[in-house]
Amino acid sequence: MSVRRPRWAGAVVATALAVTTAACSAGAGKAAAPAGEKSFAVGVTTYFLSHFTPGKSVGSNIDYALFTPLTTVDASSGKAVNALADSIETADNVTWTIRVKQGWTFHNGEQVTAQSFADSWNATAYGPNAMTNNYLFTGFKGYTDLNPAKGEPSAKTLSGVEVVDPATLRVTLTKPLSLLPYMLAQTPFSPMPKAAFTDLDAFDRKPIGNGPYQIDGQGLSAGTTKVTLRRFDAYQGQQGDAATIEAKSYQDEAAAYRDLQAGNVDVTLVTGNNLTDAAARFKYRLVQVPFPAVMYLGFPLWDERFSDVRVRQAFSHAVDRDTIVKSLLRGFGQPAKGLAGAGVPGGGAADCTACTYDPAKAKALLAEAGGWKGPLKLWTFQDPLNTVLLEAIGNQLRANLGIDAVTTQAQPVDQLYPNLGAKKIDGPVLLYMGAGYPHLYALTDQLFTKGNATNVTGYDDPHFVKLLDRAASAPQEEALGLTRQAAKVALDGLPLTPLFQPVGGLAHTARISGVRPEFLGGVVLASVKVG
Repeated sequence: MSVRRPRWAGAVVATALAVTTAACSAGAGKAAAPAGEKSFAVGVTTYFLSHFTPGKSVGSNIDYALFTPLTTVDASSGKAVNALADSIETADNVTWTIRVKQGWTFHNGEQVTAQSFADSWNATAYGPNAMTNNYLFTGFKGYTDLNPAKGEPSAKTLSGVEVVDPATLRVTLTKPLSLLPYMLAQTPFSPMPKAAFTDLDAFDRKPIGNGPYQIDGQGLSAGTTKVTLRRFDAYQGQQGDAATIEAKSYQDEAAAYRDLQAGNVDVTLVTGNNLTDAAARFKYRLVQVPFPAVMYLGFPLWDERFSDVRVRQAFSHAVDRDTIVKSLLRGFGQPAKGLAGAGVPGGGAADCTACTYDPAKAKALLAEAGGWKGPLKLWTFQDPLNTVLLEAIGNQLRANLGIDAVTTQAQPVDQLYPNLGAKKIDGPVLLYMGAGYPHLYALTDQLFTKGNATNVTGYDDPHFVKLLDRAASAPQEEALGLTRQAAKVALDGLPLTPLFQPVGGLAHTARISGVRPEFLGGVVLASVKVG
């Protein structure tokens, strides 16, 4: 299934924000909870409090506290396991029968049924609703009827989502995808109650979910800087320990980390230069978070200067990944040897032969390809750390390839991606990509499948397509091996070179424990113990 991203900005920003989440302070200077009630505060970026409707959710830990989808990914095995699904079965990876557990309710007491999922998915997939997660349903039968290239939709519901009975969904895809259970673990596939559809905008501000916590108070409003979550005592899954959680928003993770130190929050995600300080300040109260993402240098294949793979290999061998991680990231990262780290199911393979640092080989490859003539411009999206990283890469290319005129340019993400799509970028681009769902297939598909908005290099290879299509239709264990083969084919072609897999940290105060990260790095709120 192609992961097309009309919200390319969200794809990058959400995951980039995930690279900058939770740390903890040694104090407890937050609003007091009722006497005897367990409570803690978490610091998040403003992006995490922007939308709560599943179709607009950003995949944050707040979203997962409010909603429970059909599946979840087990942190120890890396496998998709049932959450609200009782069973998920298929004979051909195209038509799926999903049984929904009975007895689960929304926060307003309404029963969660198969219809609850169908209504939510149809609302997200219906083009006129302009839901940012609409693209996730491109592989469902009937999607084009709801999202025609021209004119008005001819339908309001997906023909590939059928409610068989209150406990059973039948899902039909346009082509096989054995990894559908992994996709279903995302918040956008959560259910919504009937009350949501009377006023979708109001629901977005104060949702009625089915997760371990519910919104307490007014929810989101203009200028909202915090929301309070209250434990949902009728929740059928893992109950949270805290009765209330205060989620406080900040413009960036550095501000959240400062408030952690001031004692105003108990846990927040820390990245970048703050990790060094957090490692010293919080020591045993810093939980390392390997992100399911890759920072990479993409090559514009439409630029004739990069048409020869030896040029791309030369650039890749000229970058000293170890030094970048040790010096600029203070060790909080993993130098890339392949597309994904071991934290991503299917990742961990050293499948990038050009990812070794070898200046002599780099020079020789560039000379074989005819050398380099003229200036070189490197691009990235605006971010303080990106600027530092790009300057370092520029210096290494200058020193190791003899390219004297190297300049850098950063653009806002909402400008850079359209320019990449229009093939207006005239040099390598430094970008971050996180897996849309927990599997190597997600990263591979996002970065290398033609037509995906996150395939910014213009890569298109028939052999790769054939392998990835086989992976999508194969049983899950076989799909893993085929996905690795497809990723290896793409990296041999080197439309991009992985640089490092980023690492963050969840810092927390001494008054809480049980701090563990979700797939994208935020703390699992229901797992936190108070006292």
